[in-house]
Amino acid sequence: MVQERENTNYRFLQLIYKKMLENDVNEKCADSIIGDIENSLKKESNIDSILAAVYQKVILKLGEPHIITLQEDKPKVAFFIGPTGVGKTTTIAKIASKFKLEEHARVAFITSDTYRIAAVEQLNTYASIISCPVSVVYSADELEHCLEEYKDYDLILVDTAGRSHKAEGQMDELMELIERTRQKSDEFDVDIYLTLSVTTKSKDLVSIVERYQDIKDWSVIFTKLDETCSLGNILNIRMITDAPLSYTTLGQNVPNDIEVIDKQALAKQLLGGAE
Repeated sequence: MVQERENTNYRFLQLIYKKMLENDVNEKCADSIIGDIENSLKKESNIDSILAAVYQKVILKLGEPHIITLQEDKPKVAFFIGPTGVGKTTTIAKIASKFKLEEHARVAFITSDTYRIAAVEQLNTYASIISCPVSVVYSADELEHCLEEYKDYDLILVDTAGRSHKAEGQMDELMELIERTRQKSDEFDVDIYLTLSVTTKSKDLVSIVERYQDIKDWSVIFTKLDETCSLGNILNIRMITDAPLSYTTLGQNVPNDIEVIDKQALAKQLLGGAE
């Protein structure tokens, strides 16, 4: 009887493992989670307790989200970095709208995305709608000047160009913008948000995050959750980088379609919809 239960438990774990792979959790991450559960299984374990253990393990791996929190003594400066086409500018507009409407915060935009005229125009449109000032900067010196202008604001959102993670020069420019701001930590509280699309191929995501590792201490926003049912990339990147997860976006509507990552709901989906 004990042997039969152990065989049943093993087969059930393999079904969970298969479901995780179907949801695009990579083999290494799935192996790590299932291996931990196998090593801690007790002879009296049943299917319900096994599923609950895996569910809790996935939630633990997802970690606590890091989100924008306003400071009383200095402005919050949030940089949004990441590749082209992931929806950084729209994400910034959603966050700005949320803080304006829900916390009555004074919000300002800065964009260094001077490579695309459309990006500046898009941000100007959002800024006009929610009555926020917007500045365009071409260098770290100009960014410092703008930050001084906005020192009385609660939240300063910095939109950056969608850099090719293979372009060294562009990455150097981005790092200078961020490091110059971080040097003013006594005046500004700085957050960095790497914005990624959950629909990007897993191998490409790994390549992207490896390139951005030089910037250090960023959190991850995942966009376009409405465009796929396979969300394993979120768990993969969390486990590969150990960077905190943050927000997820689920559409184009501003100020809606953005939320703090729901790790309970995500864990359920990765395991097939059951807790």
